[in-house]
Amino acid sequence: MFLAYCDECDRQMLLPASHIRALHNLARGVIAVEMTCYEGHVILVLSGSDIDIPGPAPV
Repeated sequence: MFLAYCDECDRQMLLPASHIRALHNLARGVIAVEMTCYEGHVILVLSGSDIDIPGPAPV
């Protein structure tokens, strides 16, 4: 499960792995997760061990 914020819906939601569209390795320890919210809007979430942002953050 991923905690993500959708700008278009203006709310935070818990999304299952089935909402993942793509994964992108940006750098060592930094992964961009491309997801869709329940309304179908595209959300980009940064994840990984080298993320220097407290908590989930939209990109």
